[in-house]
Amino acid sequence: MTDNSDNQVYESTLSRSKAEGAFLALAAGDALGWPQEIPSKVKIKPVRKVAHIDFWEWTRRGGTRYQAYEEVIHAGDYSDDTQLTLAVARSRINHGTAWWSAFTKMELPLWILYERGGGGATKRAAKAWSDGSAPWKSKSRADVRRYFDAGGNGVTMRILPHALFLAGFENPETLMHDVVLDGMATHGHPRALVGAKAYAYAAWSLVRKDTTLRFGELLDALIDERSRWSKFPDLEQNENIWFDAAKSVKEDSYQAVWKKTNDEMFTLLDKAREGLKAGALANDHEVLKELGCFGRSKGAGTSSAAAAIYLVARHAAQPVQGILRAAFEKGADTDTLAAMTGGLMGCLSGVEWLPQPWLQVQDAKYIKEIATRVSQGPDKADKSPIHPLTSVSSIFSDLSENSKKEILLGGSIPALITTLPDPKPVTKSTTARAWRLKIFNGQTIYVTKIGRQTYGTYKPTDETKLAEHLTSVREPAESVIGPVSYEKYALYQEFCRQLPNIFGVQELRPKEIEEALGLVRNQAKKWLEQALQEGLIQQTSKKPIRFALGDRHPEFSICSTEQNEPKL
Repeated sequence: MTDNSDNQVYESTLSRSKAEGAFLALAAGDALGWPQEIPSKVKIKPVRKVAHIDFWEWTRRGGTRYQAYEEVIHAGDYSDDTQLTLAVARSRINHGTAWWSAFTKMELPLWILYERGGGGATKRAAKAWSDGSAPWKSKSRADVRRYFDAGGNGVTMRILPHALFLAGFENPETLMHDVVLDGMATHGHPRALVGAKAYAYAAWSLVRKDTTLRFGELLDALIDERSRWSKFPDLEQNENIWFDAAKSVKEDSYQAVWKKTNDEMFTLLDKAREGLKAGALANDHEVLKELGCFGRSKGAGTSSAAAAIYLVARHAAQPVQGILRAAFEKGADTDTLAAMTGGLMGCLSGVEWLPQPWLQVQDAKYIKEIATRVSQGPDKADKSPIHPLTSVSSIFSDLSENSKKEILLGGSIPALITTLPDPKPVTKSTTARAWRLKIFNGQTIYVTKIGRQTYGTYKPTDETKLAEHLTSVREPAESVIGPVSYEKYALYQEFCRQLPNIFGVQELRPKEIEEALGLVRNQAKKWLEQALQEGLIQQTSKKPIRFALGDRHPEFSICSTEQNEPKL
């Protein structure tokens, strides 16, 4: 991939205040909106029923359905929106024209280790990059199609640094190229890229503005100047490989899909402008609903961009109110919407308006330092070497060594390790460990490793003893099966005969065994307990078990001891 900035003259015009305000407001909006995003995964103390500027500590449910855990999120901690924004910023200020290589070879693979609340498309793409391949070059046609169908707001939420870094260019051409280049790293659908371009142009316009923003002016500018940000990107030779991959999975031509998405974006911006016609009486909730901020489309790149632009156009005179509206809008993608709204508000108004609690957001000092460097533009960017990330598994090995207090991430980034209390498993099969890493540059990252609980095994103690037992028993014992019919006892005998063949690969539960043998409820569980008491089988763990019937080896494992990779 190529950088497109050589053909423009850069003149630094960005104030440090605007850069700091944009980054801090983005992180604060993220931290405020994150607990509101998925209520079913959140335990909040105290419960926040109304919008409030203060951060608070809360408990988040993480992991998957079958490997879930609960972790404490400290007051002011941010999620993936801020994480990836900082990753993009580091790529630009540390690696100059090689920023895209740094982002895909260093930042995205490392982000897998510490991501908090990341979207599926971004995580899949990051995993592909960590494996050494672009997501559109996958050998799986289904994976490539999935990549080009990804049109969420995962691009829009992280591209603010480009607008600030390139604010000194009089023409947004370089910015638009770089936004698409950034977006291609994780998302292939025009919905993600067009939304990101609209948002980036809004940020670029606001940060260059030195006069008061009139009510609705931002929406007018986006609509009237759409030719400056909406055109189909000019693709370089290497980027045509990406374009060829897009054509291979899209039924319509990619340009046609791009045009259709542009029309969608213009329609959304026009709806937002219509919503402002009520002036101070404009109903934010109804407008956001019209823009698709609720339901299945709430995470779309186009809808999210239009919503953030609307909230800034509506609440520019009261920026705090606009961010709170986004962060506490029940049913919306609150953390991303509030982060995006906060970023634009900071681009317009700088840092002075930020409430005091928001200045205490996680890593506030580091965020301000990053913002200051971004405000200096390309002329001040370093050209540090790019060190591809070492494997995540090797990092976990280092973290698991209790004697280690420091670690090198990616072979070059030193970080201090603090072992945290283990997250609380929600499912019995889950194990979880946690660490907090303080990177030398000042950022804090939290790392969680999820694994499976080893349940142990059930096995016959002695197959000869089992056979002798089955032939010696003539009548049902009251203590074994109670006053039941001979037919029921015959089933017990058959059940015992099958004990050497019971194992856990098929993961049948006692209930399923009961259905297969025609047993009453809980009978299989009782017979297993009885066989254990008689010494016919031994149990190496008191954990619940899963059983299956079949012609298999008599020694069977109940649950795999294989450890999973970090929560992907």
